[in-house]
Amino acid sequence: VERGFEAFRRQGFAPEAVVSLATEPLDGRESTVRNRPGRLTDLIAAAMAREAGTTTDVALFNGGSIRIDDLLPPGPITEYDIIRVMPFGGKVVKAAFDGELLARVLDTGMNNEGIGGYLQTWGVRRESGGWLVQGRPIEPARRYTVALNDFLLTGLETNLGYLKRDHPQVHDVVELRDIRRVVIDELSRVYPPRK
Repeated sequence: VERGFEAFRRQGFAPEAVVSLATEPLDGRESTVRNRPGRLTDLIAAAMAREAGTTTDVALFNGGSIRIDDLLPPGPITEYDIIRVMPFGGKVVKAAFDGELLARVLDTGMNNEGIGGYLQTWGVRRESGGWLVQGRPIEPARRYTVALNDFLLTGLETNLGYLKRDHPQVHDVVELRDIRRVVIDELSRVYPPRK
């Protein structure tokens, strides 16, 4: 354990540091994260949206990036807990997607229910057979600001082989911070640790 903690320290983490005092359980079970939203996935998506800035329209990430397959119970949450939740880390990425591509990605994510490619989202919902972004139907030719995890732009996620940085409907890709840092900040904001 100490050898592992030393490796995390070299990456800039303080594994034992309490970053949050959760007032409710945070569900990281595979049966949740690969099938539907939950409090933990909502917090992660909101953290990504906040990281990408106030112009963010949508945040999304693959449910399979959550690997803890357990509940984080109410109480102290440490940096190591977040590493256990998202051991692969990776960057939050801000990009502009054409609406046509965004709708295709969202459809694929919904069709990936039950597997790691199921997409957890913020700022978007399905209604009457179509997608609403911030309460309005997606316009195919409009560009939307999207926060996502960098893995999704590799084309390696199930059924999302078309989603790569060089896709002609992906624009202005900017890498931001490690997703675990972003989630730590969000948890500290939502469930502040005692001073």
